[in-house]
Amino acid sequence: MRNQHSLPSWHRYPGRFTIVFGVLLLALFVIEHINGRFWLNDFRVYYGAGEALLKGDALYGVAHGLDSGVFKYAPALALFYALFALLPFSIAASIQYALIAIAFIDGSIRIDRLVREKLFPQRPAGYLPLFLTALVCVVHLHRELHLGNMNMLLLWVLVIVLERLLNGNRTIGAMLIGIAILAKPHFVVLLPLLVLFGKYRELGISIGVVVLGIVLPSLFLGPATNLEVHKAWFSAMAEHNSSLIYTGGDDYRSVNTIYSFLHRSVGKYFMEPTSVEAYTILGGIVLVFGAFLLWLKSRTSSLPSLFAIGYFLILALVPSITLTDTEHFLLSMPLVAYLIHHLVPIARPRWLPLLGIPILLTYGGNWEDALGPFAAELIHYGVLGIGNVFLILICGWLYARSNQTTQIASKAR
Repeated sequence: MRNQHSLPSWHRYPGRFTIVFGVLLLALFVIEHINGRFWLNDFRVYYGAGEALLKGDALYGVAHGLDSGVFKYAPALALFYALFALLPFSIAASIQYALIAIAFIDGSIRIDRLVREKLFPQRPAGYLPLFLTALVCVVHLHRELHLGNMNMLLLWVLVIVLERLLNGNRTIGAMLIGIAILAKPHFVVLLPLLVLFGKYRELGISIGVVVLGIVLPSLFLGPATNLEVHKAWFSAMAEHNSSLIYTGGDDYRSVNTIYSFLHRSVGKYFMEPTSVEAYTILGGIVLVFGAFLLWLKSRTSSLPSLFAIGYFLILALVPSITLTDTEHFLLSMPLVAYLIHHLVPIARPRWLPLLGIPILLTYGGNWEDALGPFAAELIHYGVLGIGNVFLILICGWLYARSNQTTQIASKAR
């Protein structure tokens, strides 16, 4: 048996992927330094929050780094980044960059393996879908690296969660869900999936980790200060998500939400954009998605594959139902891999490229840096968000179709 922890080899899968992207990301690291663009402004916010915690300064409602660099994450995360703040910024930022690069390379390999093993049984490993998935997502990866955000790191953690829940130590997987929720509360949407599949023990562990993460800062801040800090955190989150529907202007943070897409398509003819409309849409999504999974559950004999696709669909939904920047759409990377596996080496169904390729282009296109009025118009109408919605829809349909085909084949045998 080969040592799974041996160094990557050009002649052993997936060594070529690791080597090629390792070299590319190292080259980007050097080029960013040469060009004086190694800024990692999002990481600067985390670093500044860690510094503020060490110095006893305010965490919330003040800028850390840039004027717009307001910290809006849990105090427990500031506690983690306080460790980085003990180092000079250049070293800490380099560590963050390296962690993102490792998360992308290893996460891509893990995603490809999960898709093959759980959703395409008996399919052999191959470089083509692995490289194509990475290329479709590379624009979002570049922005992630340039900003030093944590989306790829969290996706990496959540992919390991799925591995543990399906194949290994489910306790570790449940604990990691709790840590992910502490980092970004959006991931609370994963908890109903645990309920739907009867994983009540894992649900309890995840909630326990969240509670522990809220209480833990009391050891360093004191109970009263910890309570005040968490109140400030809740206020910061509420302010950040106060406008979920894009109504015009240069602030495009909400332009890619599903609420903006549906309001521009239908809602604007009947009402003004309000939070009530957004939460009504969210409620409808929850009901439809829950009904879809229950319908599939009643028709499938492979609960692990259904859990995997449900997990991937929920991850892809997160950037569409929350106020986010474009790099957050890295969370849809597992669905990109799933769609690409349907497209190569032979498209199933044959006409799928007619829909699949345009969806991948809208999702992975470098629209932010494209020039001309057409690109500006695409950004204005939320081309990335629209692409992500259709990516979710087509992947859900492909799974339902493949599951039905598998059932027919089983009955025929």
